[in-house]
Amino acid sequence: MFRSLPAAAFAGTQLIDGVLAIPHFTLPRVDWVALAAIMPIAIATIPESTAHVFQLDIYVNDLAKKKGTGKTYDIGDRLGSNLIGDGLGDILASLFGGPAGTNYGENISTMAITKVFSVAVLVTAAIIAMILSFFTPVVNVIYAIPQAVIGGIEIFLFGAIAAQGIAIMIDRKCDMFDARNIAVIAVIMIIGIGGQYKFGGMIPFFGMNVPCIAGAAIAGILLHLLLSIGRKKKEEKAE
Repeated sequence: MFRSLPAAAFAGTQLIDGVLAIPHFTLPRVDWVALAAIMPIAIATIPESTAHVFQLDIYVNDLAKKKGTGKTYDIGDRLGSNLIGDGLGDILASLFGGPAGTNYGENISTMAITKVFSVAVLVTAAIIAMILSFFTPVVNVIYAIPQAVIGGIEIFLFGAIAAQGIAIMIDRKCDMFDARNIAVIAVIMIIGIGGQYKFGGMIPFFGMNVPCIAGAAIAGILLHLLLSIGRKKKEEKAE
């Protein structure tokens, strides 16, 4: 009745009559090497999730303004709750052998494009996606989509994420002519994009593999702090 799937797409699953795929659930065990390896990824989720929250804040309030609802949503002020939710979600997922994750910029891009921000719709879509993932014929159809089509979708979605980043800077009135801001943006972009291209997303650093997002975020934060030394005093004198 049960047999292991040879396809890499279904690794860790079992088939029931070739139609239903059942995930292989595992219990956690302590592994300090794995813990040290996964810690930098936690750093990557913080700036990623922060950007996602601000993106939602901008697009939801912009849509509310265009519809003339007169409502203002304080999504940006709930960053702490979002990070706590991400952490709890990762803990629960890892307890059963699942992967860690964030609220994903691709989902934010989809919401921005479709203008659908309803929590009820998103929860329903998530439940439907989980149910469909158990049916191997449906999964096979998804994997049968030509790579060129998937690549085109990725270009659009990830390009939308970059555009949303620009929208955040405009909304926050970031001075794009300031030398410090230009330097920080340039370093983050080169490390993030260049690391993805050169090292496949994981930059080797003193025996560790640091995710590009984490490496770019850390470099950007440190450079911002370095270039901000003495800046506040100069600004106060100028005033």
